[in-house]
Amino acid sequence: MFFSMLIAILFWSMMLAVCGYALLLGGWEGRLTTLIILIASVATMVVNRWMTLHHYDGFWATTNELVLIVDLATFAAMFIVAGVSDRWWPIWVAAFQLNSVVAHFATVISPAFSALVYQGFEGLWAIPGQLVMAFGIYRDREWKRSYDLA
Repeated sequence: MFFSMLIAILFWSMMLAVCGYALLLGGWEGRLTTLIILIASVATMVVNRWMTLHHYDGFWATTNELVLIVDLATFAAMFIVAGVSDRWWPIWVAAFQLNSVVAHFATVISPAFSALVYQGFEGLWAIPGQLVMAFGIYRDREWKRSYDLA
């Protein structure tokens, strides 16, 4: 319990820091991706809370369809941002989100897949996605500062 709470605190601290950085300095891609990430995070929390209250505690033992829907919608939104943007980092953020979507299909293919591994693998990809977003925004700003002629 303590370990999972520590991970949640670290995740939310990192997410708020990265999203704040993206809101301030990330251009339209950073602001839109931040909005997508915040909506997806809150939606996932609400879905998980609803599932815990109204169903059973072992809902990660099989494919979590509601979280899959949230992850698919998040991927679709990030894919659109990546397709419209001329930056490279939105492509990577969308690719990490795709990994979260693919994690759901492990339980479809193998229903005996470990619930703990499924839950961990599904949420794991948010961390590198956010780190890539912060690094990409930083690199874009450095490039613009160094090479922009305007």
